Formats: sequence, C-alpha cells, structure tokens
Amino acid sequence: MPSLISAFEAFMRMQADAFSPDVRNIARNAIEPKGKYIRPILTFSSAGEGACAKDSLVRRAAIGELIHLSTLIHDDVIDGASIRRNAVTPNKKYGAHGAILLGDAVFARVIQLVYEENDNLLLGKIGKCILTICEGEMVQTLVNREKNITKSQYFESVYGKTGVLFSLACSMGADCVGRKSDAWTAAAAEAGKQLGIAYQIYDDMCDWSMSEADAGKTLGTDLASGKHTFPLIALLEKLPEKRAKTLERSLGESDPEEILQMMRQFGAVKECEDEFLRRVDSAERAIEKFGDLSAPLKRFCVCMRKLKFA
Repeated sequence: MPSLISAFEAFMRMQADAFSPDVRNIARNAIEPKGKYIRPILTFSSAGEGACAKDSLVRRAAIGELIHLSTLIHDDVIDGASIRRNAVTPNKKYGAHGAILLGDAVFARVIQLVYEENDNLLLGKIGKCILTICEGEMVQTLVNREKNITKSQYFESVYGKTGVLFSLACSMGADCVGRKSDAWTAAAAEAGKQLGIAYQIYDDMCDWSMSEADAGKTLGTDLASGKHTFPLIALLEKLPEKRAKTLERSLGESDPEEILQMMRQFGAVKECEDEFLRRVDSAERAIEKFGDLSAPLKRFCVCMRKLKFA
C-alpha cells in the first residue's frame, strides 16, 4: 500500500499541470495531496492483496479523489465554511463565484481522466455517481427545510452525499483485479456503500463533538443551517415530544455543547455508534466469501472500527 499511496501522491501533484498557466497555482492549491486519502485507499484495497501501481489503478484513485475535492469546494460554498483540512477554503479565499468555478474546473479534469481510461462502463458509473451526488445534495437542501426528518430520508440523502462515492471508489478498484469478477465488483461496491454511510454518521457526530483544530474544518455548519443529521434525528426521537419541538424551534440559537450533553444523556451518541458499527458489519458481510481477495478491504473495516465517538 505505501508504494500505491506514493504513486497516487505523485500523480495528484501532476494534475495542476493540466490547467492553463493563469489558473495553475489556484488549481494546485486545491488539488495537491493533503487529505486522509480514504477514497484512494478504498480503490487500492478493492484491487486485492498485492495490487501494484498500474497506471489505470492510480488514475482511478485520482478520479475518485478529484470528484470528492470538487464536491468539497462546492459544499463549502453552500455551508459558508472558511476552513477545510486546516487551510482557508476557496470559498473564503476567492468568494462563492470563484470557488464554484474552481470546483467546476476540477470536475472537468475528472472528465479528461475518465476519457483516458477509454472505458464506457466506467464512464457510465461515474455519470451515475455524479448525478446521485447532485441529487443527494438537492434532496438534503430541500428536505432539511421540513421538520421531523426521518432516518430513512437521512440515509437516502447520505447515500447520495457520501455512500455513492465510497461505492464508486471500491468498484473502480475491483475492476482492476487481474481476473475481473462481476461478483467481486458488486460486493466491493456494496461494502463501499455501507462504509460511506457509516463514515458520514461519524462525520456528522464530529460536527457536534470535535474542536475545529482537531477536525481541520469549520464545525457547527449543520447547526447553523438547521440540517437534521443522524445525531440530531436520534436525539429528537428520544426527547419528550414537547422538549423536542422546543429544541427544533430554537436550533439556530442553541448552544452546541448543551445539545451534545443531551445527546450523551439520552443515548443519541450511543445510537450513532451502534448504527455506525452495524454498517461496518454489513460491509464485512458483503465481502466475507471472497477470501484473500477481500483481505485489504477487511483491514479497512478494522480501521473504521477504531474511530472514536463523543
């Protein structure tokens, strides 16, 4: 895996050169490697034990990461976020219009890389993934204007926000296995979906419980925008009806620390952790019959279980 990560980092550093000289430095600041590499690691893990840094595998890892980066740039505009990965966001640095154009440019580079793969099946998967992400963000924005968001609505939205890209990352790696197997690709994609939903639950909990220094991004945007994420949905379901309605009406003016204490007191944090682990279990079951082929992805699941909740 270290050699794969090194190849990925080198490839990502090269991507800014695809932009015109006038915007190259702007693009470089946005796409140079500095994240947790979750999606690339999923791509490499799904390619099986001993996967080597072939051009296609590294390019596919970069495709997944660049799609993710373009959505982050746009998300920070929507959320009004000023910090991401311990750095000033393009939204803060260039304003909403500049950030949107940058996110579009990064996505355009994705299209160029997909073209280099010369794989119509991959093109179809990526087109479907992008559509699902956009629809997921639209649903989240519109649904969150309503009250009493259900868990099923939340999971549908989270699949479009995170699960679908985790799933794509796994699918792209699985397609690079020497003896390509449709069954393995489907299993890896399902595991990615479940891991993506699990990770979003964890990330939603971090928005309540982590400091900005630890998280490396602007926190509290969910509360400020009135988004009903899993921790809040779980809390509202557990509170007495009158108290839940009072909290909903006053979310924008509420103290996040007080809400976090209620989440702990009423078992909402525990429910988040239980649902997180249930999703990781589902991912492991999806790939359990594939023996050594699934070993790297199983190790990823083990690492997921080590994430700590508030």
